[in-house]
Order: sequence, then structure tokens, then C-alpha cells
Amino acid sequence: MNPAPIPIFLNPAAGAGRAARLQEKLEDELRRFGVPYALHVTESEIHLRQLTRQSAVDHRFIAGAGGDSTFMIMAEEILRAGAGTALGLIGLGSSNDVPAAFGLDSIETACRALRDRRRRRIDLGMILRDGIYSTYFLGQANLGLGAAVNRYVTALAARRPRLAAHQALAGFFGIREAYKHGRVPIRLRIDSGPSGVIEDFFTVAVFANTPLWATGKRIAPEARPDDGLLDACLIAPCSMRRLARLYALAATGRHVGEPEVRLLRSPEFAVGSESAFDVQADGEIVPGPGGPGKNALIIRALPFALEILVPA
Repeated sequence: MNPAPIPIFLNPAAGAGRAARLQEKLEDELRRFGVPYALHVTESEIHLRQLTRQSAVDHRFIAGAGGDSTFMIMAEEILRAGAGTALGLIGLGSSNDVPAAFGLDSIETACRALRDRRRRRIDLGMILRDGIYSTYFLGQANLGLGAAVNRYVTALAARRPRLAAHQALAGFFGIREAYKHGRVPIRLRIDSGPSGVIEDFFTVAVFANTPLWATGKRIAPEARPDDGLLDACLIAPCSMRRLARLYALAATGRHVGEPEVRLLRSPEFAVGSESAFDVQADGEIVPGPGGPGKNALIIRALPFALEILVPA
């Protein structure tokens, strides 16, 4: 008996249009690997959510073709549907850190995973704002510089999409703007339970379910997506020059042990600040607590919440 076609939802806007440009290559590879599929090009986030929730009820396997935020949205809708559907990850975005963390570092490996249909159950991160569920994430939740740069690049893409498509350059401009306008460092109060409470200024605060961040940097080298824990990497205030050095070291995880870097591990973190702040979760901005002084943002690991398709 031939396996049922896998619904694949392609987000054409992912990677500043990169996903749309790769559609033909993706379909060539799907056919080459003998993957039965039904491709749907989504029209908006709402459309992606609707298609995912409808298909999750009727199919054992569905897949997304886009960036990390595409997969985060689909995972959220699978959980909302209460379905046991396994999610395939085809990285066509700018960074693709989420699929790369599971060995899905190319269209070819993603198609192989869809062909083999090998399932792996993983944790998700979950964010609660003011005590109410806000969003899930597969990779990381970022405070400080990560959120500031994401906001800048999103606004840049609306004004100058060609420039925004050059990720490294756009990211540099975003970092420069964040430093120039005092958006970093931010003072945070972080309660990690076993490690106690830390209250200090941080330029970067990453809460990681997987090790890869910012296009392949091993920001949390020991993070595992199946241990029921999140790994936090906190970077103290430093100059842009020093941050660039830490970023280079993070390519292989060698930033660990540097004086500005602190690592924590916990199933849950409570985060607050006297100032308003945003959170970037897998490329999507999530507003922080509702007002100054509120310690209402909870970042929590949700053990074995999702099944994904991985290479055999």
C-alpha cells in the first residue's frame, strides 16, 4: 500500500522570499526521494494556522517549508488541535536553526526524513505572560539584543526588503541601533529555581531548548530537546567589539567560560524587569509582562510535547 501524501505548507515570505524562490527545487527533491505530497502555498499566518489545525486532525504527518517561526506556528496549532500528528521541518528561512539542530540541514535531508517517516518526540519551550499562555517555541526565547534586532530587521524588511534579505548586514545594523539607542543592556531578575535568583544587567539572555542560535552559533552547547530542561545563556554588558568576539567563539561553543558568559539550566525560569521588554521566540516577537515591576513572564520546558520527523 502506498503511503498517504503528506500535506506540506510552504510559507513564501520566509527568508525574505527565499522560500518562494526554492519551491521548484523543493518539489524536484520531493519527487527524487519518492515522497508523496500535497503542497499548499500559504497566504498569511492566519491561513497557515487554519491549514495546520485542519490537517492535524486528519493526517499522521504534516510538514512546514519555511523559517523557524513557521515551525513554531505549526507546532502551536498541532497542540491546540490535540492531535498526535508528527511535524516535518523543511528549512527554507534565513537561519533554519531549528531544523539544523535535528540534522535537517538541507532540503535533501528534510526530504529524506519525510520519505522515511521516522518520528522523534521532543520538548517544547512555553512562555506564559501575566500567568496566561502566550506561545510555544522549538528553539529559543531571546530577551535583550535578540528581540531588539528582530524588531529592527522586521521593520527594515517593510521599508527595504532587499537590504533585509542580507541577514548578516541587517543584523549588524540592528545591533548597532540597539546599542546606539540604549535598548541593551536590560536589567533582569531571573529566578531559575535550583540556581536561585540573579538580578543584573544583560546584553543577551537566551533560553534554549536546542543548542543552535543566530544561524548556527552554539549558544547553549549542552542544550538537549528531550531532557525536560531549558539552558539559559546570559551575556553581561560588553562593547560591540567584544560582543563580536563572543559571537565568533560561539560558532563552536567556545564562548562558554568567558567572563561575560553565564550558563544556567532549569525546567522553568521566571523573568521580570523594572522596564518593559519584549521576547523573541523562534523569530516571532512576544510582548513581555504587562507593566514595569511585574515578574510575570514564565519560560518553561514542556517535556515530550511534540513529535517531529528526523532522518533515519
